[in-house]
Amino acid sequence: MSIDKAMAILRKYPLCDHCLGRLFARLGFGLSNYERGRAIKDYLLMRIHERIINEGLSDELLNDLKALAISGHEPSISLLKSMGMDVSPVPCYVCGNAIFNRLDEWANKIINAMASLRAEFRTFKLGTRVPSDVLRKELEITTEFGITSAESIKRELNRELGKRVSSTLGIPFSREEPDIEVVLDVSTGAVTIQIMPLYILTRYRRERRLTGKVKWPIDDVLKIYDARGAILHSGGGEASDVRVLGNGRPMVIQVIEPGKRPLINELNQPLRDDSYGIALNVLSYVRASTVRKVKAESRNYVITYRVLAVTGGQVTDEALRSLHEYFRNRQVVQRLRVRGRVKKRVSIVYELDGKIISNGLVEFLIRCQGNLNIRGFVHGYFGDVEPSIAGVLAVEVRPVEVDILNISD
Repeated sequence: MSIDKAMAILRKYPLCDHCLGRLFARLGFGLSNYERGRAIKDYLLMRIHERIINEGLSDELLNDLKALAISGHEPSISLLKSMGMDVSPVPCYVCGNAIFNRLDEWANKIINAMASLRAEFRTFKLGTRVPSDVLRKELEITTEFGITSAESIKRELNRELGKRVSSTLGIPFSREEPDIEVVLDVSTGAVTIQIMPLYILTRYRRERRLTGKVKWPIDDVLKIYDARGAILHSGGGEASDVRVLGNGRPMVIQVIEPGKRPLINELNQPLRDDSYGIALNVLSYVRASTVRKVKAESRNYVITYRVLAVTGGQVTDEALRSLHEYFRNRQVVQRLRVRGRVKKRVSIVYELDGKIISNGLVEFLIRCQGNLNIRGFVHGYFGDVEPSIAGVLAVEVRPVEVDILNISD
């Protein structure tokens, strides 16, 4: 039984109410570890006292009573004193009675550190660094006595400090995606705070063909958020002279150390300014995991391109109709040369239509998988993309304009 195991533990290790109760944290409901540990000791005392009344005082019962008293249980100390014996408590084997009596002090220190932070926040996460010898002793007891109902001291500290801070500041304690992360070092009492980044899911459009390096409206983002920096995580990409029309390409903006956290609708107008050549349509705040999702799924986007190409020979309407049939749901293999090695990447062309604009000028509408090198698919890259439009038509085909008309993600 757990109660017998608790007595066996106290015979060998003096534990405070917190550290004893934490060993049986999964038992009982609505109790703090302190309340649970105190209740266990109270019950053990009543059981020992009953046996003393019924059986008389034995060495076994006296030693158990002293074990309770040594652990700091005041009713046991008082009972022994009534019997003419003075027993003084000793420090808790695990925490040394030097941790849980400082919870209010540390909570106030954390609150002051958060209040002096020059950044807006609505949620926080709290963690602790606990000395390794405390963690070792805790593990030693649970292993020796086969305890399966325990929780760690770090978990209890985080919860108890979090409740105090949350109650005082009136903001929720959040374990997932908090605005700030606070860490208390139990050994030194030092408090460190990390301002967590914000992630904005957006779709960017580029209505003009640009030359040189594309300028993004990052300065506006930094000003809006009073942030230290920003990182752009795009779902794929294209050359600067490719227009991105339609619904735009998905992208996540990671805002580093934001001092302000405005509502999402406050961003729409500033970031839609097209003076940069790039317009951002803000969708929503998202979790950090969205970055991985956007990048991972980009290869499977279905992208519709418009390509204007110059041909090195005559192309007929009949040849374009044949091209349409040939490239319906057709796999295309791209050979990529990376550090002297050749890798193959397979993409799918779902649909292709062509229209003769003038002699030697053809417009193609290509609906394909997102990881297809569209220029390479048009001209073949000297055989590195097979099949290609140039290869099937058996004439040179050189793309001169590329537009993205739509991206389905």
